Amino acid sequence: MTPLIFQKTVVLPRPTDDDRRAFDERVSSAIGLAPLLIPLSLLRRIPRVPASDAPLTCTIARTGNTFRLVDLGRQRSFSVALDIGTTNLVALLCDNLTGDDVILRSEENPQISYGSDILTRMHHVLTGKGEELSRALLRGVNGLVARLCGDAGIDPLEVHGLAVAGNTVMTHFFLGLDSSTIPVAPFTPVVRTPGFVTAAEAGVNLCPEAPVFVFPNAGSYVGGDITAGIIATGMDRAERVALLVDVGTNAEVVIGNRDWMIVGAGAAGPALEEGISRAGKRARRGIVYDVEIRNGHLVCRTFDNAPPEGICGSGMVSLLYEMHRTGLIDQTGVLAESGFVETRDGERRFILSGSGPDALAITQSEIQNFLRSKAAMFTLLLTLTRSLGLSFRDISAVHVSGALGTGIDVRKAVGIGMLPDWPTEIVHGRGNTSLAGCRKLLSDASVAAQADALIGRITYKHMHDDPEFMKEFLGAVFIPHTDPGLLTVR
Repeated sequence: MTPLIFQKTVVLPRPTDDDRRAFDERVSSAIGLAPLLIPLSLLRRIPRVPASDAPLTCTIARTGNTFRLVDLGRQRSFSVALDIGTTNLVALLCDNLTGDDVILRSEENPQISYGSDILTRMHHVLTGKGEELSRALLRGVNGLVARLCGDAGIDPLEVHGLAVAGNTVMTHFFLGLDSSTIPVAPFTPVVRTPGFVTAAEAGVNLCPEAPVFVFPNAGSYVGGDITAGIIATGMDRAERVALLVDVGTNAEVVIGNRDWMIVGAGAAGPALEEGISRAGKRARRGIVYDVEIRNGHLVCRTFDNAPPEGICGSGMVSLLYEMHRTGLIDQTGVLAESGFVETRDGERRFILSGSGPDALAITQSEIQNFLRSKAAMFTLLLTLTRSLGLSFRDISAVHVSGALGTGIDVRKAVGIGMLPDWPTEIVHGRGNTSLAGCRKLLSDASVAAQADALIGRITYKHMHDDPEFMKEFLGAVFIPHTDPGLLTVR
């Protein structure tokens, strides 16, 4: 297994009357890897490299079947895994020499100023503002990379690799490609498998020759984030049928194994995403991931046991389960009168922590929004498996990522009707699988070819106007469901 970026220290033999090889030949021979591409920018530096017994550190990338010289003389080397989400950018800095993760940071996608959802941003694209959106995203990416490097105390020129995953539209924004053909029939992107470009070509402020791999998309609605997630879970190499649920601004469900893959998508994430639900936050220090209500007392469990600052997707699942179990909401999600409920600005809300206008609270409308989201997610699972002639019991492993992928309590998700009652041992919370797929590529360069080959096996099933989906959705809005038998696996 060869990492994307590695280093070799070589000694270049001095030129003699008997050895008149060019400097590029000396470097290639000393490195001993073929075929080796030496970019023009490094050829311009090679004559200044002394041909002597002094060791020379070469930073090298494995890009497909080719090796590429990325830098000369650097003693340190790092790479970045980057998940480009509609709402947030998440980046992980890794040490190429030790294989260790160094630092993780996230920031809001600056495109938020153009709209919180993809459709609003695409409207701007169709009115001629696509380049503005691309520039905004690139500004955000460069700002996040600069923050990573600053916090880690390294020079951005020491970053020699970047792996990027995002949905199809975000991929096009990142690469500065025209995305105006994606939202209109026949829904055609400019590129499906971007492969490798350099940091200089992408406009990212790293080592200019750093290879940037952009995970491929299998269609307008199946982006590189899903491709990366499939690889992160290993379901593309599994013999038995597995399932991946990726919940973000939308929900995608992937069902398949090493022989076939089908993806369905639906709007199931708004109540879970930071920036849309007022209390909603991504999993981090101080964010509520579990709630318990006992004897009239509410206990919020937060990451790092810090004071509660918000609630993530798994926390919302837990909260709604506990509220329903204790009669604080009915099966339609309507709040009952209790000491936890107050009315502010004309809307009733449930207080988790604090008091006054700055209290951590969930409003009645956000509860209803969440129930629509959980209904869409379960209905997506139900109709997609049915369409394949499968039942829930045919699924051998369930991977949950995105907004629900950190700290999910499977029992509570089943209790509110978000998931079927799969055995807990087959349900795995995977966190950010898009980022994990990027991280895997940094450790194993062969993942690039694996990802590009994968998209040929993925079929997309459109669910938004599926009559079966619309019929089943209405019953799934209730807690747990108007037909609880549909949740049964065994």
